[in-house]
Amino acid sequence: MEMLATAPPPQRIACLALPALLSAGDLDAATACFTRDACLLTPDATAIHERRHIRPVLAQLIARHVHIEVEQSNVLEAGDVAFARECWRVNAQGSAASRFEDVCSPLLVLKQVEGSWKVAIAALWGWGVD
Repeated sequence: MEMLATAPPPQRIACLALPALLSAGDLDAATACFTRDACLLTPDATAIHERRHIRPVLAQLIARHVHIEVEQSNVLEAGDVAFARECWRVNAQGSAASRFEDVCSPLLVLKQVEGSWKVAIAALWGWGVD
């Protein structure tokens, strides 16, 4: 008997889209992963509000030729919102053409907007006590 692969839930697909699009260098599509009123928490805990202000942060990641592998993703859905905790292995260009690698634990809150799952809150470098 042949086993049929089940498609991942749409919330999981939305979580995977952001790192894939950043890795592919697609700024427009990566920005579109966020709701208009989204919040992105930077590594120094600065809250960047609104998609139009988040875009330059994403552009910086793309300019550093970021490559992200999602090693683990857990998503919990409740109606039109979902919470995701992930583990990312991040490679990027550092200063003076050097490369660096890091592992981070992003926290994402997704919201269903007009039938699509979008990131409403993103703490890509984690948040709180390590």
